[in-house]
Formats: sequence, C-alpha cells, structure tokens
Amino acid sequence: MMSVRLNLISEIKKNMSYSLENAPLPITHETLAAGAGVAPRKWLNPWRPSQFLEFSPCKDYMLMGDCHLTRGGLTVLGGFAGVGKSRASLALAIAGARGIPWMGQPIHARFRTLIIQCENGPHRLKNELAEALGKENLDEWILITPPPSYGLAFSEAGFRAELQNLIDDFQPGLIVIDPWNRTADGDKQADYRAALDSVFECLPESPEEKPAILIVHHMRKKAMDSQRKQGRDLLHELAGSYQIGSAARCVFVLEPASNDNEDQTVVLTCCKNNDGHEGMPTAWKRRNGLFDPAVGFDMDAFLSVDPQAKTRGPSFKAIADALRGMVGVTKGKAVARLVSAGVCATSTGYRLLADYPEHIVEDSHGKLYWNEDGVV
Repeated sequence: MMSVRLNLISEIKKNMSYSLENAPLPITHETLAAGAGVAPRKWLNPWRPSQFLEFSPCKDYMLMGDCHLTRGGLTVLGGFAGVGKSRASLALAIAGARGIPWMGQPIHARFRTLIIQCENGPHRLKNELAEALGKENLDEWILITPPPSYGLAFSEAGFRAELQNLIDDFQPGLIVIDPWNRTADGDKQADYRAALDSVFECLPESPEEKPAILIVHHMRKKAMDSQRKQGRDLLHELAGSYQIGSAARCVFVLEPASNDNEDQTVVLTCCKNNDGHEGMPTAWKRRNGLFDPAVGFDMDAFLSVDPQAKTRGPSFKAIADALRGMVGVTKGKAVARLVSAGVCATSTGYRLLADYPEHIVEDSHGKLYWNEDGVV
C-alpha cells in the first residue's frame, strides 16, 4: 500500500510539476483536480436575499401547468398496474412536442422528451404511436429506449456517463423514467435516496439546460382493497419509501374510474404541488398514446361513493326500463344503455351492474342478460 502511494505521488510530481513539499497528505480529490488543472468541486453556494429577489428564471422554466412540470424539478406520476401510466407519459411527450395541453394542463413551451423505459417493447409502442401520430413525424422531439438489456442501471457509472452524453446531444426538456422500481436497488429509504442522487447526477449544471424529471411509479397494492383515498391522501399511497413522495415537487395519481376491465375511463388527481395549485381531479378516456376528455363523467359520484359500497340513487324501475330486453351484451354496452337513458353517469353505471346480480346475470363469457323476475 505504501509503495502504491509513493508511486502515485511520484507520478503527480513528474507529470504535473506538482511540488511534493506543498502537497497535503493524504492526496484528496481536490488535490488531484488541482494538479490536473480542474476546478475543485464547490459544495455550497449560498445566496443573499437580494439575489433571490433578483432571480429571473429562463423563459421555458415552467413547462406545464402551474409549476406542475419545471426544469430541474421532479414530478411523479403514480398509479396502479395497467391504469395507463406509460401511455400518459407518452401522451405528455407528444403534447410537449406539439405544444398542446396534456390532460387538462397547459403546455407553456414546446420541449423534447427522452423516455427511458424498460417495460414496453417495440410492438406495443408501434401500435400506440401509429394511432397517436398518424403520419406526423416527431423524430426531432421524442426519443424512447426499447427495454435495455441491463435495465435502468443508474447505479453504474458507465450507464450515467452514457446518459449524460445522450442528454448533451438531444437536449431534452423532459426525461421520463419508467418505472421507478427498475431504477432503485430496493424499496428502503437509503435505496431511494441513492437512486434519486444517481438520477440528478446525470443532469447538466446549467439551470437553463436542466430537463424536468418525470418518474412513473406504482401505488401500494393494498390501497385498492381499503377505502379509496382522495386528494392529498393519495400521496401516502405511493409504493415503497416515503422518499419518492417527499422529494417530488409535484405528484400526480392516475386511477381507474371503476374495477371493470372494459371501462377505459381514468381519473387524474394532482395530490401535491409545492410551487403552485394542485387543481381539481379530471376524468379521461384512455386510448393508444392519447387521452380524450370523459364527457359526462360524474366526478361527484366518483369522489363521494366508496367503490366497495352499494350505490344508492337511481330507482330500480329506471334501471329496469333501461336494461329490459338486454341479451348477451358486454358490460360497456350495458352501461351505455344506462347512460343513454339518463339513469346515471358512466362511473356509476359499472357499480350499478354489480348491485342487482339477481336481475343482471353474467354468463361464463362475461356477457350480461336481463332477468326480469329475478329468480336465479
């Protein structure tokens, strides 16, 4: 060990004209940096109050909403498996390229998006992009990684160096990391903190060049089995360590409007926004790459009714009049009959179908029939 140390000092003295008498021991990162002509790292750079008052952010600092997405800031998009988180992040990339609103949030400046993901293969992405873009070419605005062979290896120096070079070349305004559980090495507080530090280490130093970060994250599995959380309480339903929720400046949660697989309606809630207003929940129809407004969605019913509770409201007569004569239809079509008859909104309709099993009979293929007498 001593010989290695002497050799290191000898090399510094010979190649860098470094004075051994002036070299402090032990040899530190700052010593080596100074000998190589590199400025030592500055750990703290405090500002005076007047400097904050004079601060003027770059013109495209706020990318979306009321500081829901900002350069250098961390935003989280949480949701249960299969709800459409990846589609929503792709829709955000398309909205940023086009300069159009994303799920009700205005885009303030067009931006490039780099999506680093390891869940969706070329087949699915081809279908989503074909429907979302048609013949439009957004190659200059969006880059997406197919699932990498080594995962999202932010803990590896080589991975981070490659990402830094990619950021320098592409200059994205937004980086999407999908999903978070493939980034952190575990779900402990220290694992999340280390992973977050590794992500931010890849960003440029200049505030004007820093992209926003959107992390796609899962919700706790037991959340759907308990009473549905609303508003800011959704923040505590993110899976794993509380680190991810506390580190984020903004957190969105995407929820299914019902437990029915045929219902493509989802609800987007901003449950945290440190630098602006959260805004009200909004409802959307999910489709490849994009989301359309869910016209006529009963948000009051969604927020006020426990999804496990029996729905009260429409009379049995109104339901029977709408569904009478129903033979071998899907749940979606049955709900459409209720909505068309003015009985209820879509979200309530799926719950109503489960409230009257003696009259609304489901066969082994998932098709529904109206049973007038209620005798099973």
